Amino acid sequence: MRKINKASYPVNLITVLLISLQFLSGCMLYPSPEKPAIPPSQKEEISPTLLITDSITIEAPVTQPGEVYTPVGLLRGEPLAIHSSPSAEAPIIDSIPATSINIKISGEPQLDENTAWIMADYNQGQGWVDLNYLAIHKGELPEELIALGQLILASLQAYDYNLLIDLIHPDHCLRFSPYAYLAENHLIFCPEELSNLISSDEKYTWGEYDGTGNPILMTFPEYHQDFVYDSNYLKAEIIGFNVEVSSGNAINNIADVYPEGVMIEYYFSGFDPQYGGLDWRSIRLVFIQDNLTWYLAAIIHGEWTI
Repeated sequence: MRKINKASYPVNLITVLLISLQFLSGCMLYPSPEKPAIPPSQKEEISPTLLITDSITIEAPVTQPGEVYTPVGLLRGEPLAIHSSPSAEAPIIDSIPATSINIKISGEPQLDENTAWIMADYNQGQGWVDLNYLAIHKGELPEELIALGQLILASLQAYDYNLLIDLIHPDHCLRFSPYAYLAENHLIFCPEELSNLISSDEKYTWGEYDGTGNPILMTFPEYHQDFVYDSNYLKAEIIGFNVEVSSGNAINNIADVYPEGVMIEYYFSGFDPQYGGLDWRSIRLVFIQDNLTWYLAAIIHGEWTI
């Protein structure tokens, strides 16, 4: 069992930042010409409700020429249907497995009620697919690891850590990091500890809030809400297969802590245009292979930091 840093002091309820308080209360400062508005990345230090938010639906999706795509948001084992024309009622002429990569698209999206259809090239043929189930991807990984990442995301979305117990590395256990930089004081739990944590009301110190240095004092369910599955990463906008796709001033030291590790990053570039992308979010899963079996070693939350 790994040592866990339990909190030994009460949470500081003083406002994290004036700008954060104004955002949370519904009032925003007008930015100066030199500085953009500050996004809600500095979380208020209160116990949140356990509510998983979805990404904002884009009415007219914008495609990027030259990019390649991978399916997202599908049920486990479900393929992405290819239709003969841009309509759900059109005949299905083929399907794309959920772990496929390097899918090319062409033309402009065709809107049909709540669906944006795009022409996709697959298996030496073409057809129409639902663009909402495609994400840009960078890099390549074997299908088994892509499928494992999808399984873990589905478990996190359902808040079912019992499904992860057999997937956690037996020696490294599972690290939880609230920000991109992996610090020594971040908590690490071994598989046998997770079952009791899921419904526990015990508070732990998970690190320090960016910008203030105040302790992140939360129960496991609260931490999951704010620093694990805080967006619908099953339908991420961009996925990095062992490639960093988010940007920020936090140092990515995964290679130093896990030199044998492989990372998958699920990323949203932003949700509200007024923040100019500073409200981006991501989750990084770090895997280590042992005796030809891949195990999960770390769950790393990413967001804009000071």
